[in-house]
Order: sequence, then structure tokens, then C-alpha cells
Amino acid sequence: MKKSLLATLAFMLTICSYAQQKTIMRYNYSGKIVSDKTQPQKIDESVFVLDIDSTQSSRFLELALLERKRAAATIKSQDELMQVLHTYRPKTNFTVFYSNGILASTSKIWRTTYTYKESKNDLIWEIEPDTEQWNSYTVQKATTFFEGRYWNVLFTTAIPIIEGPYKFKNLPGFVVKAWDDEKHYVFELLNNEKIKMDNWELINPKEMEIEITEAQYIKALKIHQNKTYKDNLIEINPKNAETVPDEFAEKIGLRSNPIYKVQ
Repeated sequence: MKKSLLATLAFMLTICSYAQQKTIMRYNYSGKIVSDKTQPQKIDESVFVLDIDSTQSSRFLELALLERKRAAATIKSQDELMQVLHTYRPKTNFTVFYSNGILASTSKIWRTTYTYKESKNDLIWEIEPDTEQWNSYTVQKATTFFEGRYWNVLFTTAIPIIEGPYKFKNLPGFVVKAWDDEKHYVFELLNNEKIKMDNWELINPKEMEIEITEAQYIKALKIHQNKTYKDNLIEINPKNAETVPDEFAEKIGLRSNPIYKVQ
């Protein structure tokens, strides 16, 4: 009985979420990502979106991931699921929600989706005093070491919002470009538009999210990076131990290059 009530409640929340459309400002960013760190010359390109609503809450994720999440929430069959997976092929799997000073990060590690919270003030910046021109904006540069990467950003006061891509939301301006020193992740502002959007929270009753601490997330990511591709295939089906080629015995962390970099 309890499970039935919970399922009904989840369904009703989803329906309400879809019904309540809101007008938001969308800032589109180009994204360049090195997915395989053994091949830094191979760069994947995609579009990321920073959506900001009237309460100054925001979310940041890859557009293909957004469309996949929205479509997956309404599928009714395995065939529809396969069509969604074939149509939308994101290069990343993280989503960052921001509201009232708190960042909520969601990321999938193998087959489990985790979410954890942190303060935007966890980022400590060094801001350079000089200004320069970037496209049509007067910008300043700031740097920080965060989540295992040395990050650089350009921010402007010409856009009167304290916001930016990923988790870069506590600078005195709007971040128009962000990149790490290795240029494995590069985000550059393209344009902005006003759109209507439903399902802001990207609720999907078919997908469970496990809420953990950031320390627990780091531990889970390290465990995953130290596994081999063969380990994962055996986890799906133990019989794979007899048929998986030797090259799948390579550790995932040798190539995998998530934005949160762990050692």
C-alpha cells in the first residue's frame, strides 16, 4: 500500500512539474571536451545551456543531456527508450542546479545516479585587476584550483547577473568563458534567448537518484576509475568473464576524463 501511494505521489509530482511552464533566460555555451585523456588531440564539441529562472535559480548541463532527460521521463516502452538513447548522445553526464547559495550536483557513475550539495563559496578565486576584450565584452580574468583542475575564467559586468557555467557562480560578474589549464573542458558563451520550459527539476520517476556527500561521491568515483571495463561487463552478466577480450582489462581511469578530476 505504501509503495503504491509513493508511486502515485511521484507520478502526480511529475504531471504537476510538466504542467507548470515557466519563462526562463537561456545562455548557450559552446563546449569542447577531451573525453579520452590519452587522446588530447581528439576534441568533442557540444552545446551546453545555463538556464536562469525569475528567482535567480539556475541549472547547467549539456543540451543533449537535457533533451535526453526530458524525453526519457515520458517514454512508455523499451523501443521508445532505445530511440531516445540513439537520438540524444551527450558527451557528459553532469547537471548542476543552483539556488540560494547552494549547488546541487547530479552525476552518473556507471549505472548509478548520485547527487550531492555544496556551497558556491567553496570556490576561492584570484582575480586579476587588468581588463581585456573578449568578443564584444570587457572582461577580467580569475583563476582557481577546484575539483582537481586549475580553472581560468573570464567574467564581465556588462551582463548584470552573478552567474556562469558549471559551478562558477560567486564572481563579481557573469562568466563568459571558462577553461581548465589542460583545455580538457572549455566553455564559451554563444548567445542568449528567452524560452518557456517545463519540468525544471528534470523529474523522472523511472530514475532513482542517491543523495550522498561530496566525500562519498569522490570515493565512488575513485572506485569506478580503478575498475576495469571487464569488471563492469561481468557485473552485468557473470558469463561475460569467459568471453570478454583481454583489452577490456584496462582500468577505466586510464582514459575516462570526468570534469571532477580525482587522483
